[in-house]
Amino acid sequence: MSENETRSPIKNLPVRNAGQSAREKIANLFDDEIMPYFLVALVFILLAVYQWYCRFVSLPPEPLVLTICAVIATLFLIRKIQKMNPLLKQMRLGALGEEAVGQFLDEKLRPSGYQVFHDVLSDSFNVDHVIVGPTGVFAVETKTHSKPARGPCNVEYDGEKVTVNGLTPDRDPVVQAQAEARWVRDLLQQSTGRGFFVQPIVLYPGWFVETTKPNVDVWVLNEKPLLTFVKNARNSLSPEDVSLISFHLKRYVIAHDKEKT
Repeated sequence: MSENETRSPIKNLPVRNAGQSAREKIANLFDDEIMPYFLVALVFILLAVYQWYCRFVSLPPEPLVLTICAVIATLFLIRKIQKMNPLLKQMRLGALGEEAVGQFLDEKLRPSGYQVFHDVLSDSFNVDHVIVGPTGVFAVETKTHSKPARGPCNVEYDGEKVTVNGLTPDRDPVVQAQAEARWVRDLLQQSTGRGFFVQPIVLYPGWFVETTKPNVDVWVLNEKPLLTFVKNARNSLSPEDVSLISFHLKRYVIAHDKEKT
């Protein structure tokens, strides 16, 4: 090995954390949408400060033009931040929900022999949580919505569609959860050569969820009954199957992260 060749000393690479994609999107949003305006405003502010300094020490430069430019750039920056605030607030809430659910799943399910994988990325979307254990494989899509200060906080599910306080979400969470479960199923089929059923779940932490139709294909729940549903599922897996699925999921997550970097 030459002197210039190096390799990482870390052999057991970590898998992703809950909410990692959401946090990365927030960071990218700052980098792409806010930082350019901030830097332009900062340059004009520094130039204006310098010009005022020159004036106070009786140097000839005139600060008025640069001050006007600095004010205009700062106003653009403030306006940009104001427009981005609602989106950032929504994204932070989503990331917080994924992190809280991830911690909840780790604390409650790992001691019972379940493996939990967070933020499993495909090329175009992410699966918030994948649970693997004695009762099967589960793909969890977390939907974190702010609740009204007063009044009802209900999610209703008729077996096909979801409404949140009577409103239909812009993106159908049932269809989304089904697509994510199919993708996990196909991923396991390709990597293990075997077919495993993957249960799609939509989780609304902190909301009261009412399902009006029994025996639905997609579970729509809050965090309280989730553990009971998972532990009572009938898609039993042997310890060898749990180890096999977990091994291939972990290998996929690490390889995907390597490709990104």
